[in-house]
Amino acid sequence: MIRKIYFFTLIICLVSCASPINRKNAENYTRQGAIAIANGDWQTARRAFARAVVNADLGGVAPSTLAVLSYEYGRSLGVTCFFDDAAYYLKQAYDLDKETGGPLYMSLVELARLNLDQGKLAEAAEYYQKAIPDLERHNVPQIGPIGYADTLDEAAFALAAINPKDASKLRLQAQTIRSEHPEGKSITDRTPYGKFCK
Repeated sequence: MIRKIYFFTLIICLVSCASPINRKNAENYTRQGAIAIANGDWQTARRAFARAVVNADLGGVAPSTLAVLSYEYGRSLGVTCFFDDAAYYLKQAYDLDKETGGPLYMSLVELARLNLDQGKLAEAAEYYQKAIPDLERHNVPQIGPIGYADTLDEAAFALAAINPKDASKLRLQAQTIRSEHPEGKSITDRTPYGKFCK
């Protein structure tokens, strides 16, 4: 749901913010990338979002639009095992969202998961600790409680070796949320980092 809103906003910005040729190219590549992700074709998504980012940048799109494209490109890079590049683009998305007042938690959670899935627990824990307050600021615990509980469990896993006491608190909070929503499901899918390498 949240990602769908993000994509809808992106398409509107692309239509109104870039030069006609670059706008059309970026819009087409963005659609290709979104369709590829929906079909589980992350290699195609990575290539499509690479082209979307280039066209959007050349077209001088609004920073908020470039933030969305950088975010999606970063995710697709991470799924296809270009981890360093993925971190670069997710950080770029974070910086652009910070500059424009966008939701910081999206890039922070993805950076945390990217590091978690590589076994970089300290780095992951750092990103989760930054993301959780922003998730709460944006009312995510009420909008998507099960997804929020999943994030808390991931954060607890990353924190366990560094700060077991805080990890236990997060696990308890996640357990409480799940008990309050026994039929609940996450409204978003988790990005499968490192699962579609060449």
